[in-house]
Amino acid sequence: MNNYKGIIYAILSSIAFGIMPIFAKIAYKNGSNPTSSLLFRFLISGLILLLYLNFKKVSIKISVKQFLLLFFIGMFGYTITTITLFVSYNYLDSGLATALHYIYPALVCIFSFILYKENITKEKIFSLVLSIIGVYSLIAFESKTLNILGIFLALFSGLAYALNVISLSFKSIKSIDNRVVTMYICFGASLGMIIYGAFTESLTFTINLEMMISYLGLSIISTIASMLFLLKAIKLIGSTSASILATFEAVVSIIMGIIFLNEKLTFALILGTSLIIISTTILAREKSPKPCDQYNKLSNAIDINH
Repeated sequence: MNNYKGIIYAILSSIAFGIMPIFAKIAYKNGSNPTSSLLFRFLISGLILLLYLNFKKVSIKISVKQFLLLFFIGMFGYTITTITLFVSYNYLDSGLATALHYIYPALVCIFSFILYKENITKEKIFSLVLSIIGVYSLIAFESKTLNILGIFLALFSGLAYALNVISLSFKSIKSIDNRVVTMYICFGASLGMIIYGAFTESLTFTINLEMMISYLGLSIISTIASMLFLLKAIKLIGSTSASILATFEAVVSIIMGIIFLNEKLTFALILGTSLIIISTTILAREKSPKPCDQYNKLSNAIDINH
């Protein structure tokens, strides 16, 4: 039962994150840019969670080491991931850059095996391969020239996000309320975006009604909901399975493109979607250990409090 719940949470996280381009497009049309949109996305998310936790009388007190770890995840796991991916679009076709970014499930698999000795079954390997092929099938791209810097940035965005997912398995984070974890990560990412925006002079603070609605959508749906669902998924099915299932984001993005951007239904779409759904089904049918054992195996491996 916990295995199925974890899969549902991972898919819900992918859906919430997958619709982010719709909100971002609304913001851009109203005068925003990636740096400003990301800053308001994380800052509003952190403030909403802070007010909610205060209303619910949930303690936000954590140790200095926990605080530093969560801010590190926010600044590196989210800020650097997003910045490097968006900058890579200046050097590569967006499809190729996105495809390279999706190397992160494979990296999570490798890191989990090397660092945490997480058991990688044949089913997981097969599911991982199918999901990667599915993502590449979904992204129909033709790149005439390949830019080394663009390739490096896109791959680095995948590496940064993989490290973020792995970091969420630390034992010291497990003891913290998921909502508190998300709040601190959002504030860490906000600080990262402020620093980046100051150096690049790319921040804009023009606000109107449509832009504010898009910022709220980015914050509440594509950040708070997405991150909380991801944390729940990791605790139930482990970081590897959660990362493989995160490729479902590509399916959501394509569907949103068809509905809102009038994109066509292609053979690549049908093939890629089918492969990702099959990979999800394989994970769902895999016999899992006792509830949360997989997560405990990961989180007990490293305790940064000692």
